[in-house]
Order: sequence, then structure tokens, then C-alpha cells
Amino acid sequence: DTRMVTATMQVNGERFTHEFTVTKGASTMGVLNNWTVKDSLVARVSVDVEGYAQFSVGGVNADASAVGRNEQENDYLFYPGVYTFTPIAASEYADSNPETVSVLDDGLGGRDNVVTLKATYNTKLTAAAIEAGQWAIDTCSTIPGNQNSWCPFAIQSDAVTAVTGGSMPKALAPVSEEQPTVFRATVVFTATYNNKYYMAGTQDVEAKVEIRAQLDDNQVLKLDKDGKPDFEVSFTR
Repeated sequence: DTRMVTATMQVNGERFTHEFTVTKGASTMGVLNNWTVKDSLVARVSVDVEGYAQFSVGGVNADASAVGRNEQENDYLFYPGVYTFTPIAASEYADSNPETVSVLDDGLGGRDNVVTLKATYNTKLTAAAIEAGQWAIDTCSTIPGNQNSWCPFAIQSDAVTAVTGGSMPKALAPVSEEQPTVFRATVVFTATYNNKYYMAGTQDVEAKVEIRAQLDDNQVLKLDKDGKPDFEVSFTR
């Protein structure tokens, strides 16, 4: 004896239905009916995470690694209800912004419940980027530090007898929302040349500095041995 049961439920003001299959089994003591329920009331939730290694929900931590995972491996099973997903920031440079969602049952076994947790970075990362950029400027403003391959090409020559660099701007913003860990600024060096390769004299050299925070395979911010962001700094004309 198998029957279909349709249940109508409401979560956070949203109504949905779920169909159970119940099969009658042997009675207990010949009096109490026993039923086996199939098609349990659970819904799949796809959790897409970028910039975090873990997230928590209901007091339980889960691995958010995206390496080697396919789409279905990002799915988790939940009973219908209201849940708050909180990313766990691996450092002080990223904020943990929770997302609250209503988990519903679409009745089709689909993936309509999607949670997206993308890292948002705070002013501490910006300050660290400014510090890294200034370190690079100061290094390129010394001799022979100016001959580092990543310094502006115009001041790398051994014909430079003196060089001074400017200062990073006090305010800095990421290049775009899609690249929140990349920063750029314009700086000016003043270089003095002998007449070995260049016309002797002093001139200003304008360069653009790019400070790019390094990320691991899971797009999580890399830190150095001192716990500071690992930046790659380069200059272009």
C-alpha cells in the first residue's frame, strides 16, 4: 500500500509544497500501522565562495575550498528554513559579511537555493598596499636599488647618479570591483644622469605603480611570515 502525500509549508512568508511517498509496512502488535517515508524533506543549497577558506552556518564550520570541486560538490543538504551563512575571514584584511537566505524546496530536486559569499576587503588592506608601494618607491630611490628589474626602466641605468622618489597618495582605491586586491597610483621620481648614455642633467620620471595582492588557488589572500599581505609591486611608464 503506497500513497502520495502533499504537504504545504511556509518559510519566511513563502509557501511551497512537497510530495512524500509513504509505504505501509507491517503493523506493530497487529494494531499500530507503520509507514516508510521516502523523498525526505531536504533541499540542496549551492554555496559559492570566493576569497574565504571556510564558512559557518548553524554553528557548524564547512570547508569552502573550490580547488578540484565540481558544481555538485558545492551543494549541501538543508531542511527548509531560514539560515545565516557567515564566511570565516582568514585575516584581518577581509570582512565577514553574512548572508541570510530562506531555504525552500522546489519540488524538482533542483539548485534554486544559491548562496554567494564573495570576500570584501577593508581599509587595512588599502593601508598595507600603500605601505608596500612606498617601500618599492623608497627602494628604487636608492643606488644601486634603482637597478632592480621591477623599478621604472628609465631609472634602472647605471648612468643614474642620484634619484629621489615621491610619496604614495594618502587615499587609494582598488582598480575595480572585479579586482578588489589590485591598486594603482602615479608617482614621480627625480633622477640625475651623467652623460654616459643620456644627456647629463636632472629630470622628472613619471611612473605608474601597481600593487597586486597575491591570492592562493581558492582566491584567499596570501600572507607573508609576518602576517601581512603578500604583494607584487611593479612599475610602468
